[in-house]
Amino acid sequence: MKNLINYFVIGVLDLCLFLLCSKYMVISVIEIDYIGVLLWSFIFAIDLSRFLDRQRNFVKYYPNFEDTWNSF
Repeated sequence: MKNLINYFVIGVLDLCLFLLCSKYMVISVIEIDYIGVLLWSFIFAIDLSRFLDRQRNFVKYYPNFEDTWNSF
């Protein structure tokens, strides 16, 4: 259960980082700040890649999670 809680908390923090990066990326595009756009899009891409890898690993190691969750 502890791993599931950690996964959920890290997922929420990743979503907050997505929102933050996308906000500042749009602001940088509007203000025509090339370095800001590159920086925020790079951080966004790295975080998105890490988020997708965590999701793939979760599905790989817990393939029947929904069946187990619905049985409670």
